[in-house]
Amino acid sequence: MRTFPITNMHASTVLRWIFAFSIFTVFLFVVFSPHIEVLTHEAGMLLWVLAGPLLAALAVYFLFLVYGIGVIHRSIRNATEGMLQPISMPRWISFFFGPIIKDYNILIRNTGSLFREMEQSQLSIIGDRNRNDAILRSLSGALLTVDSDFHVTLSNRQAEQLFGLCSEDLIGKNLFEFLALNEDGRELLREAFLYEQQVSNKEIVLADGMAMRHYTLNITFFRQFQGATEYCAAVMLQDITEYKRLQDLTHQSEKFLAIGQLAGGVAHELNTPLGTIVGYAQLLNEGVSTESKRQEYAREIYREAKRCSSIIENLRTLAKRDVCQPGTCEIGSVIHDVIETVNNCPGKNHNVLIETHLDDNVSVRGAGGQLDIVLVNVIMNAVQAAAEVASDPRVTVVSCVQGDNVMVSITDNGSGIPLAQRSQVFDPFFTTKTGSSGLGLGLAISQSIVTQIGGTLSCDPEYSGGARFILTLPLAFKRQL
Repeated sequence: MRTFPITNMHASTVLRWIFAFSIFTVFLFVVFSPHIEVLTHEAGMLLWVLAGPLLAALAVYFLFLVYGIGVIHRSIRNATEGMLQPISMPRWISFFFGPIIKDYNILIRNTGSLFREMEQSQLSIIGDRNRNDAILRSLSGALLTVDSDFHVTLSNRQAEQLFGLCSEDLIGKNLFEFLALNEDGRELLREAFLYEQQVSNKEIVLADGMAMRHYTLNITFFRQFQGATEYCAAVMLQDITEYKRLQDLTHQSEKFLAIGQLAGGVAHELNTPLGTIVGYAQLLNEGVSTESKRQEYAREIYREAKRCSSIIENLRTLAKRDVCQPGTCEIGSVIHDVIETVNNCPGKNHNVLIETHLDDNVSVRGAGGQLDIVLVNVIMNAVQAAAEVASDPRVTVVSCVQGDNVMVSITDNGSGIPLAQRSQVFDPFFTTKTGSSGLGLGLAISQSIVTQIGGTLSCDPEYSGGARFILTLPLAFKRQL
């Protein structure tokens, strides 16, 4: 069935009014013609002949009117039931209801478009809800959302398992009622909610019957909608009890491993001098040596005994955990004194040139006696390394101020430290020296002293052509900007 699009609203309306006016005129004539006596018989018959078709047209008009109203009524009723279908009428009926049908069809199209958009929005909301539910179910930790009065508004399955409550029982419950925190945990929670401070990975302890379990606490605040005055919060708890237990076991294992390494190092370092002492003692005990030999054996025993004493003293120094006493010194003067000591005593047979480029009048934290030990160890190592292989052995000591620190670099042109061993140079009893010339404790002791002062001692991993150690010390007084 063809539909009739009404494109000229004014023309159709005028025609309808003309048609209705003609019918109304004929109707008046039929009603009042018996009372008009001036008309002749022929004129009256002519009017009746003209009125007949008009009356028939009037009857047809009312039939069309009834039919059109019925169609419109059925369409409206279908629309109320969700069937949004435009009205289609034959052209000869649409003539009478054109404006109404056109407006109705426009309304139906707009309403249908609105419903489709609403349906798409609803499907999108359902999809988002399903995705959020899946995310909540997949979380390994317990998640709760609470309002500004600490009442729970949402929970996931892990939270229900943690607190032994179903979702219906958790919703609306006050957070402090079922979260069995100690006083520190409650204070942390109160301050977070009071000042709306985000909490990230704070460790708390919750009572679980007679046992205590460790959790990390994360709190994030948000607003339900733009312009809201009251906040909401997402609270997440992650059980780390097993992680803490494994961490403690690891620390304990590391302690035993360190003790084993220390014992092995001590045994190794003491075994050589003790073996020497035992050997010379046996020679003395035999009593067949000359007086000069016995004196030589006694000197060797004394020297090896002193070496054992030095090893024990170095271990005691390394094991000390006391904070260094506060003190300051002029780093340039300390470096000059150390270089003079190295040149005049242990380093005098090496013939190594030590160059210096130092900033003057720079005071650093740390007593001179403490930094003497550090600088002697590092500079003496550099002198020995340069003397072994270099044709023109040279050690360069440079100091400069960088921000609130002083950086001292000690560089030699020796063979350098193999890349694989650079991470071990500060380990106790590790040494690259051969024979009995090194105990492997000097750098470990030096790093311990520098760390207690608040500085750092490291081996430059990018330097080639020898070795470079970098000592960073805090200034005694911060520089004025």
